Amino acid sequence: MIPKEKIEEVRDRVSIVQVISEYVPLTKRGQNHTGLCPFHSEKTPSFTVSEEKKIYYCFGCNATGNAITFVMKKEGLEFPEAVRSLARRWGIDIPESVKAGPDPREAVFHALKAAAEFFYKELRAQSGAAARAYFKGRGFDEEIANRFNVGFAPGKWDGLTAYLKKKGVPTEAALDAGLIIKGEKGIYDRFRNRIIFPITDIKGRVIGFGGRALDNSMPKYLNSPESAVFKKGETFYGFFQAKQPIMKEGFAVIVEGYFDLLALHKHGFTNIIATMGTALTPQHLRVLKPFCGSIYSLFDSDQAGKNAAIRGLSLFLAEEMACRAVLLPQGKDPDEFLRLSGPDGMKKAIESAEPLMEFFLKELENKVKLSSPEGKKKYFDTAMEYLLKVRNVAERGHYASIVAAALGMSPGAIYEALKMPLGEGAGPVKTGVLEAKGSNLMELTILRVILKHPELFSDKIKTAIEVFIDPVFRKIGLLLAGNCEKGLKNDPAALLGELKDEDAGAIAALLFREDDGFVEDPGKMLEDSLKRVLNRGRIKETTQEMIRMLEETGRDEVASLIKKRFEAGPAGKGKV
Repeated sequence: MIPKEKIEEVRDRVSIVQVISEYVPLTKRGQNHTGLCPFHSEKTPSFTVSEEKKIYYCFGCNATGNAITFVMKKEGLEFPEAVRSLARRWGIDIPESVKAGPDPREAVFHALKAAAEFFYKELRAQSGAAARAYFKGRGFDEEIANRFNVGFAPGKWDGLTAYLKKKGVPTEAALDAGLIIKGEKGIYDRFRNRIIFPITDIKGRVIGFGGRALDNSMPKYLNSPESAVFKKGETFYGFFQAKQPIMKEGFAVIVEGYFDLLALHKHGFTNIIATMGTALTPQHLRVLKPFCGSIYSLFDSDQAGKNAAIRGLSLFLAEEMACRAVLLPQGKDPDEFLRLSGPDGMKKAIESAEPLMEFFLKELENKVKLSSPEGKKKYFDTAMEYLLKVRNVAERGHYASIVAAALGMSPGAIYEALKMPLGEGAGPVKTGVLEAKGSNLMELTILRVILKHPELFSDKIKTAIEVFIDPVFRKIGLLLAGNCEKGLKNDPAALLGELKDEDAGAIAALLFREDDGFVEDPGKMLEDSLKRVLNRGRIKETTQEMIRMLEETGRDEVASLIKKRFEAGPAGKGKV
């Protein structure tokens, strides 16, 4: 168990802005930093980080927490593991005597790092001569190999296995990392006689490998299996090297393979990332979205490549992310195209890339016969399916005009067919306590005042909190009141650590709201709200007498109505 004072030291000393900046580009705005939320899809930044309060909050999806909870969510760690990870980075010593079990991922990372060293050395050793010749024959030199730490797995069945054993890497860790395989005849290397491409995470840590066979072995390309640190559906090859260029250029170019990526980097195109034999996923786009505004899909120019680009259209529309299709007029793939047309030809192809939706509509028009009624129906139905997914009104109108021109119809006819709510099914994003109205607004006011001015806390406030109507406000209020009674400060980062996500989101919204006049006279605001909360539901003696008379004369319905109006409080507008 980690001592409480050590947890507090980690929360106090760690720079939450620095931690989150490793995953999300942040911009300084006033006292806070903002960026695109890493936990949901958005175009306008609503994710806010406070270095002073040591917390983050998303006004779009209510995600909230401190540096520890952020690391837990992004790296999949348990609380003790996240605390220790941050403590190591900031030089905070946590006594070994109370140390919990080690993070199981550390052993996997260690095994992968050792394997990367082995592959790197093998490519540059005598045993890697054939691999070096192959690499050179593909047009690559030592510089590009070093930039991406390209390696070689020898043809031995136990080359890596023996190396890892010599390095003291536990067999279990190597198995968990997908480096070795346990078969009926024993343990053997997964990668043999292959050019090796280390796959890294956003921090540059090796999380897996891709291997290209040097002979006729199948499959031609072999990737590491998924593990505790490697998820294909959210990982791009080369993202660590391309992260800064992507932010600088404002867009990323996605290619399909390792050699395509290396070829582009070799010719000066460094904002390039690659998928690894898997289709794009929403997780892929959400990882990428905080770093750029748009994506350029550069797939093979054959029909399979075009189909792969089009398959991603629904994803881009759902994530509201701009995408363009890069069409290569010559050559089957980017690597060959660069050899034929050079970097100038590639630059021109990228600059002339058209929106993926336009590319899709052109391909659709080529597939159906618009001269026939059946062809027009097919085109119309398919196009409408995608048009309805475009949420931006201006974009939708642009593509509707293209569809209308292809069908020889008036744009008005297409607009008529599109008459339905934009973004149907998405629904509004809840904003927790920011939506407080009526009687809840008084409860919100009390919470905000004592959060900012704990010196004003009194027994009267505790009594009011106990009769709060909103259960979340009551839970937060009792937590704040308990801290005030114990003489403890209401530290924002600590408070969020004591609440569940939905409740933490409510208090984070409180913390990030502006003062709204509370600084000038918080005492008066508090007193007015307390009076209304404590008087809520009370009925004057004269009114009570009237209710009794109504009941005695058999007018129970009228008496009941008056009671209900009082029970509703100010929100029910029942003042008698």
